[in-house]
Amino acid sequence: MEPGRLRAALIAGKIRVTDQVLASLNAELARIKRGYHIEKLISEKVKTDSELEKDLSRLRAACRTIVEILDSDMSGAGQIEVMLSDPGSGSQAPRLVEELRWLSARLELMLTMARQDGAIKKRQQNPETWFLVEVYGLFSRLTGSPKPGIAGRLHRFTKNCAELIDPRIIVPDSENSFQKRLTAALVRTVSDRVDPTR
Repeated sequence: MEPGRLRAALIAGKIRVTDQVLASLNAELARIKRGYHIEKLISEKVKTDSELEKDLSRLRAACRTIVEILDSDMSGAGQIEVMLSDPGSGSQAPRLVEELRWLSARLELMLTMARQDGAIKKRQQNPETWFLVEVYGLFSRLTGSPKPGIAGRLHRFTKNCAELIDPRIIVPDSENSFQKRLTAALVRTVSDRVDPTR
């Protein structure tokens, strides 16, 4: 990331600018950027429980069908096995059958878990909430304060970080709105993190 913009984020947060702090901020923002985009992808693309269960069932059925066909072929004339063989490396069919048996058993386990307790769930946290909590933790580490407060310089620092990561990240303009949103995010996600309300 651009050193000038990293420096501006530190200055906005009234954090002492040193080469070490700049390097740390750069590395942490790169990590947060990756995480934010993963969270964004997950929140937009995750299948429902029923869709995922249907796909897992189809995969399990396909694995079983391939195993049945190849097992039968290899127990008999081996016609399909020979046709699938590579002249240079020989038949891969026995290895494939074993891998598909393992995969089929794994799929069966996943389906059982999904049916028993609805273990396959869409994440509830939105990417911006995840971003706010991560930047709060980063600010806490950079300032050396486990309870850095949730307004003023943190607000300015967060807005700068959002611009560096993705200009589409919405950080409330008013400090009051920012404080309410961050407090709510921390209360929801902070069982083992710093609680600013204490």
